[in-house]
Amino acid sequence: MPASLMLLRLTRWLTATLLLSTQLPAVAAEAPKADAASRLVQSSPYKIEVASSDGQKVLITNAFTLERRRLWEHAGVAALAFSPDGLWLYAVTASGDAVAIDPDAGKVVPLGKVPVQTGELVVGAVGIGPTDQFGLSVILARPQGAVAARGCTTWTAPRRVAMHRGFDGSSPRLEAREGWPDDQRTPRSKAVSPNTKTKASIVGPVLQGEAQFGGYSGTISKTALPVGAYQIDWMRDSQGIALHYTKKADGACKQRLGTRFYRQEGSGWSEWSLPDGVDTVRGDQPWPGPAAAADGMRWLATSVRGVELVEPQPRFRGKLALVAPPSVAWPKLRPGVRALPSLVGGPLRLAEMWLETGDLDQAGSEIDRQEKVAAPAAVAKLRSRLQKLTEVRARRAQELALPLADLRSNKQAPAVTPASTAAPDEDAIETPAAVTPAR
Repeated sequence: MPASLMLLRLTRWLTATLLLSTQLPAVAAEAPKADAASRLVQSSPYKIEVASSDGQKVLITNAFTLERRRLWEHAGVAALAFSPDGLWLYAVTASGDAVAIDPDAGKVVPLGKVPVQTGELVVGAVGIGPTDQFGLSVILARPQGAVAARGCTTWTAPRRVAMHRGFDGSSPRLEAREGWPDDQRTPRSKAVSPNTKTKASIVGPVLQGEAQFGGYSGTISKTALPVGAYQIDWMRDSQGIALHYTKKADGACKQRLGTRFYRQEGSGWSEWSLPDGVDTVRGDQPWPGPAAAADGMRWLATSVRGVELVEPQPRFRGKLALVAPPSVAWPKLRPGVRALPSLVGGPLRLAEMWLETGDLDQAGSEIDRQEKVAAPAAVAKLRSRLQKLTEVRARRAQELALPLADLRSNKQAPAVTPASTAAPDEDAIETPAAVTPAR
């Protein structure tokens, strides 16, 4: 190749590189806005719903917006379970009657009756496969001594009865086995982050990070690990870790677990442990593990206050968000992926995301900012949605005995007074006059 031609090509390449580099600052200037939406989607790409019951009603609550639907009413609801894909919610009564409920449509399908022997109680339920039929495992056991109204009971002779029934309405098939379900508390002292960059390991009294492909390397924990640490769970964004450990027994609650969370902040890690009064598993049963949401960033817990959503990545509510009153049946997180729908899209999509993740103050500010840019019809639709969720939030604060500021991001700003107290009909939210589930 002639030297002149090589020089010409080199000159063109250098010129193109310089032109591209001069455009980079302009791209970077748009980054904050894009990053805000990206971080929000990464943090909360799905609806997170929690099923609970006061023993009479089966409820499902959107953990972010606090919207709630009453799905079924029956005396003596004792256990709840979701199918593995989250399409069905199973409810079992103390007498063994089982139903499957479509959480979205509210359709109820009777499944049959599990035989409960004399002296047995229904203590739990698990949704099982396959997905082309109804599948439910009901857990029964005998109480040793008095049954605790709140807290743990000592159980003996546990067994589970699997119920399978086709969608065609055929008779249910039952199969009984002795013992608790398979243990979900799998020891895991080493785990690689989802982005494969860091391997975390329990090494004696510390949590150690080992760099892989440019990840973090060094000690993650600032203080000694809790005694009994046995399992590492990475958060989906590879910036956080949940470390599970056995907790000291409390009366009949001999199977308690604690959780300590680690979040990477710059070059270091912060750490935070769940308060002792917050539980992620039933302390009276040795088999269930902590329930994580489908987004891999949040866990379900209970306390004397009620049902809590654990959010180690600090958001506007803090690290513990009270989402429902105490539940007689152990509450369950809905599995599977249910993407947040779009009502409007376009320039208001970020405001819509703020709304659906419960940050109404931020959503209102974004709607105001976009009012002259977005289509008037889209703005009106989101303002109507904002008003509806403001009313829901006010009712939930009163029901849960919380200051309204606890449910807000901008706690210093004046509270917005709902325009009305009437509950919208489109989401079948409980009316203000509905009986509050027992605390």
